[in-house]
Amino acid sequence: MWILIKAVLTIVAVGMFIGPSSAQASSDGEDLFKRKCYMCHRLSADFKVGPGLEGITVRRSEEWLHEWLEDPKAMLEKGDPAAVELVKKYKKVMKSVGAMKDEKNRRLIIDYLKENDKKRGVE
Repeated sequence: MWILIKAVLTIVAVGMFIGPSSAQASSDGEDLFKRKCYMCHRLSADFKVGPGLEGITVRRSEEWLHEWLEDPKAMLEKGDPAAVELVKKYKKVMKSVGAMKDEKNRRLIIDYLKENDKKRGVE
């Protein structure tokens, strides 16, 4: 009996240190996308207020996505060619989203977008 209790406690302890499962992270990313991004963007190639995001993780590097999500205006101010092109094409500057100042939230969104691209066969 003691061995069983010890095994269960070990599993619980390990679970606490490895963090949320990838399924949980995916769910968190989806929730964050729905709350902060969906009002302007679609996961397809369809335009809404902003561009559709299908294939974005192929067209842009993770570093670029982190910078853009964190502060779109700063990227424009430094003259990033892709950022400048987006504004020319869509005639709008993406608003800064407070939640994107947090690196964890940016990671959740980027991972969710990667998962979307993979599901759609865009890699």
